Amino acid sequence: MTAVVAMLIGAIAIAMAVLFVRERKARRRFRMLADVAVVSDSGGSLEHTFESICDILVPDLADFCMIDLISEGEVTRAAVRVAPGAEEGIGRQLAERRPSTPEHMLAGNGSAALKPRFFERMPDSVLRELADDPEDLELMRRIAPRSAITVALNARGKVTGTLTVGVAWSKRRYHRDDANFAWILSGRVALALDNAGLFDDLERAERERTEIAETLQRGLLPPPLPNIPGWSVAAMYRPAGAQNEVGGDFYDVYRVPGGWMLAIGDVTGRGAQAASITAVARYTLRTAALLSNDPLVALATLNRALLARGDESLCSLVAVVLSEDPLEPVRLAVAGHPPPLLVDGERVTEAAEADPVLGAFPDARWTLVRSEVRFGQQLVIATDGVSEAQGAEGRFGEERVGEVLRGATNPALALERLEAALHGFTEGEIDDDIAILAMARARDEAEPAAPGAATSAEAPPYEVLGKR
Repeated sequence: MTAVVAMLIGAIAIAMAVLFVRERKARRRFRMLADVAVVSDSGGSLEHTFESICDILVPDLADFCMIDLISEGEVTRAAVRVAPGAEEGIGRQLAERRPSTPEHMLAGNGSAALKPRFFERMPDSVLRELADDPEDLELMRRIAPRSAITVALNARGKVTGTLTVGVAWSKRRYHRDDANFAWILSGRVALALDNAGLFDDLERAERERTEIAETLQRGLLPPPLPNIPGWSVAAMYRPAGAQNEVGGDFYDVYRVPGGWMLAIGDVTGRGAQAASITAVARYTLRTAALLSNDPLVALATLNRALLARGDESLCSLVAVVLSEDPLEPVRLAVAGHPPPLLVDGERVTEAAEADPVLGAFPDARWTLVRSEVRFGQQLVIATDGVSEAQGAEGRFGEERVGEVLRGATNPALALERLEAALHGFTEGEIDDDIAILAMARARDEAEPAAPGAATSAEAPPYEVLGKR
């Protein structure tokens, strides 16, 4: 009787020990699945995900772990991890080894592709089957794997890779339940890699979008000022907001038949919308001016282009034509823009009146005027970001612009004064885009005043040439 009881107690103890081992093994497996789920939800890069998964599986589940990716029938080894105890260099050699991916997984279609490859025992015959050549067989024999499992990584109905785990120098061996667990684990790993791949794709797309945006920005930035014989020209461009390189204001200077055209303008909106309208304005105006050599035709062409957008895109603009003939007056056309200012010592007057803004009215007309700009005088044109700038005293205003420009003897000084005044007035917090163009004759041609040119205090310092 005593012997029977002893045997029964022994059997119960063995059963309890087996249950304890199985329960501990189950807890480890649940922890692995949970850890892989955390990696999947973390949104890390593919490289980080590879490393994290290998850290989870080695050495708890495997002595060595390999992740291979499949794309268009080609297999690439993406990650390798070996547990302590391996011969020196084994990890590097496994990373360089050509993956021995099962053919049915390479096919990647149907349930057959998802069947795990399980070697419960790996005698030399199996190693010879897996080896590519004698050198590879020697590597396999040095590793001396006892068991190995390869499972397909199936994401959204497609086999995108494989996970291989194996045991060797730890003297462990896999059984059928390990193969079943590896199959369950493969789903979690595939999801983690898929999420990381999507994240990488999004990052890559974002990088590409940023690169495109930066390229477009560089293309929209004002060009360097060319040398215009007989004229001194200065310009300033300040987009509002941190990290903005392109805003709604712009200027452009380019050759036209018989002279040069200078354009400065302001479009509606900010950011990408403003940049798109700026592109339309600059290149439509430039093309029309080159083809017609007529600023009024250029303005009318741009007006039609903006109306055709159908999105209430507006552009205020000043077009200035400087002739190659130093005796010729400056020709001006103003569309909804703050008028150009003629600075003559302490006297600052408007050099033209503003006509309708571009993009608002299909039947709008604009006036072409000519303005005498003699040696010692200069034209200064600023977008409304200057006069509308806000500070502690309210609005900067047109009157303050005139006060700042009085006595400015050259374009560079005019811009320097305006920039310094704006910075002090706004305490460096300019909230709108700013562009300024200033131009002056570089030498005194001593030409007589053109007939009919109005320069007295009672009359405007310009002459109307025509309206179109």
